Amino acid sequence: MKVYDYNAKLEFGSSLKKGNRAEQAGREQAGREQAPVDAESKGDRVSFSDEGRLRTEAYKEAMNAPEVRKDKVAAIKAQIASGEYKIDSNKIAEGLLRDELDLFI
Repeated sequence: MKVYDYNAKLEFGSSLKKGNRAEQAGREQAGREQAPVDAESKGDRVSFSDEGRLRTEAYKEAMNAPEVRKDKVAAIKAQIASGEYKIDSNKIAEGLLRDELDLFI
């Protein structure tokens, strides 16, 4: 993951010393707050695709889901400890193949 220092250059073409960065940013923020907002200004716009909206909804749902289903984990641990838990390799292979085929169809 890259981390960018967006405050390194507040003005195009000129580097600012660390001490002046906060001061310059404050002046720019004050200038933006004082500028009148025109209802018909031709500013930037953002629009999200349907896929983007769906991803956002899915992310929110995932974040609201419980972290771990403790009851299910406890049951599987008990089965493993007693030797009753059996892995069906055919079922796993079928699932993998189905997932791969879904990518191409």
